[in-house]
Amino acid sequence: MTKQQADGTYRYVLVLGAKVNGKSPSRALRRRIDAAASYAKRFPHVELIATGGQGPDEGMAEALVIKRELQVRGIAPERIHIETTSTSTYENYAHSQLIWKGEPGLTIVTNDFHVRRARLIGKLYFGLKTDALYASTPSLTRVKYTVREVLAYVKLFIRYFIWRRTIKK
Repeated sequence: MTKQQADGTYRYVLVLGAKVNGKSPSRALRRRIDAAASYAKRFPHVELIATGGQGPDEGMAEALVIKRELQVRGIAPERIHIETTSTSTYENYAHSQLIWKGEPGLTIVTNDFHVRRARLIGKLYFGLKTDALYASTPSLTRVKYTVREVLAYVKLFIRYFIWRRTIKK
């Protein structure tokens, strides 16, 4: 999958959730929010979908933190949709599908280490074309996220092949 920087082509921007510390975004999530807000200001026709549920150690759902922070950065609330139940990248797509249903593609906002797999999930499971905003990864967490991402690829392919077998029956 080639690196495709977002250029305003798609109507919807899927902002993938990440860790929330209490009710504040982690550094990784803050960078995603900053990238999404900047893009939304550049392309006023796009609508954003803030995704992410609330983990047991989080004081607020990731999607609600994203929405609040986008509004603080000047994005009008009517441009922001929320999906507050997802716990994975696959679920970010699946649980927000009613919002973007019928669209040929989406813009994905996530950290650079995660873009490739996030776009692959959109293509494999949902048949979507995607482009992306590559939020930088905080250097203190780069190694941890890279190792986690390798393991997530293994999980993705195992689940995908099982899923493909079940839909062919």
